[in-house]
Amino acid sequence: MSSVAHAPPTRSGSVRNYLLVLLGLAMMAAIALAPAPVGLSLVGQRVLAVMAFIVFMWITEAIPYGVSAIALIFLLIVSLGFSPTSGVTGEVLGTGKAIPLALSGFSNSGWLFVAAGLAMAAAITSTSLEKRVAYLILKLVGTKTPAIMAGIIVTAFALTFIIPSVIARAATLVPIVIGLIEAFGVKRDSHIGKAMLLLAGILPSVTGVGVLTGAAPNPVIVNFLSGAGQMRVTYVDWLVYLLPYTIVFSIGLYFLVTRLFKFEFAELPGGADYINSRLAEMGPMTASEKKASVIMAMTIILWATDKLHHVEASAISVLCVLLLVMPNIGVIACNDLYKRVDWNSILLFGAGISMAEMFTKTGGAAWLSKVAFVDSGMGALSVTMLAIMIFVVVFFVRFCFTSITSCLTAITPAILGFLVALHNPAVPIVGIVLGVSLIAQCQAIIPVTSAPAMIAYGAGGFTTRDMIKLGIPLAILMYVLIVLWMFTYWPLVGL
Repeated sequence: MSSVAHAPPTRSGSVRNYLLVLLGLAMMAAIALAPAPVGLSLVGQRVLAVMAFIVFMWITEAIPYGVSAIALIFLLIVSLGFSPTSGVTGEVLGTGKAIPLALSGFSNSGWLFVAAGLAMAAAITSTSLEKRVAYLILKLVGTKTPAIMAGIIVTAFALTFIIPSVIARAATLVPIVIGLIEAFGVKRDSHIGKAMLLLAGILPSVTGVGVLTGAAPNPVIVNFLSGAGQMRVTYVDWLVYLLPYTIVFSIGLYFLVTRLFKFEFAELPGGADYINSRLAEMGPMTASEKKASVIMAMTIILWATDKLHHVEASAISVLCVLLLVMPNIGVIACNDLYKRVDWNSILLFGAGISMAEMFTKTGGAAWLSKVAFVDSGMGALSVTMLAIMIFVVVFFVRFCFTSITSCLTAITPAILGFLVALHNPAVPIVGIVLGVSLIAQCQAIIPVTSAPAMIAYGAGGFTTRDMIKLGIPLAILMYVLIVLWMFTYWPLVGL
């Protein structure tokens, strides 16, 4: 799986990028050198400055993602190493102790999962199994391009009830989508390819929020609510409250994808005859395809039954990669796998997790939550405006985290504590918190803020600008539906 190919920058493009980098550095310096805000340590302030610069680089694509990852690690080492361990004065930590902190994201299970997911997808595509699966899906849903897009959405929903991990579903869905793209005979960066890969990167998170067991943050939210004295949300409650939202949101996603991208074909060239001929050419399953099928089937079963054996999903993924490269058992040699994996995505995700962890551990996340929710005077707003303003803040805070679980773990307690402290029975606390969860999991603006999106991005089909093109109208749809659900549907079902 190659990284995304970009055309060489033009002179005007290079000048633009230099100016953007200089602007980002100036912004970082201004935040880092400003007087320390009350309640924020110096190291927290400097990590916040680094975060502002890096997020700006991600959004503008002024520097490649791989370069931004290396820059992020270096800036974290410097910021942590030359700052006091707490407060604004005192002995500095030192770069020696800062290095393991700046690299902490690479020992995170989420990073391991993404790395393993990219390796799994690369190994499977080396066998052509994904093409066979894609042709079988085409036989089922038909050969018209819109029907295939709908088929990807239905497949994502089906996988949600089978595979409890968002990243695992992405690792399963991306190779299938690659096979569909190749069935059309177009490049991955074609309009068809971009649309399909964007669906594969966005849908695992979207469908996961509709099922309590569909994503790791969901039970975390339930525990936060019950711990704050709110109602206990059961599995069925969660389905009733959120599954209809994800279905309607996915329908909106379908219409946006089919209208924002001008597909090269309205129907697969050759139609059903083409599919049958391709399957005939492939012949019976090869030994490599059979091995890959057995290994993936075993992996999916282990993912789906994690509550029985209690083996973490990321560990199962590593086992899958091990089997895929094992001599006489696997389907690809390690050297060949190294060439197929997008290492930039792996490096970037690990560095991004380090940034989020340091933002939380240095007190930056807690300070930002307090400033945004308590000190801002939101409590004096009407219920509707209060909910909308909280959702707006969460939208921007979400850019600071590469892990959805980390984001919700950092901000939900602050939001809950703020809402409970208002002592206003008219405030729909559970509804607002569920809305926060929807925003964190359904927001899809840039790839680096989502592990599934990074796996799809690593396939080399769409750019950050492509995702922004789809993500902005999708975010508008997300907000409209959340507010609609909060004040119409949820009261009807007793929330």
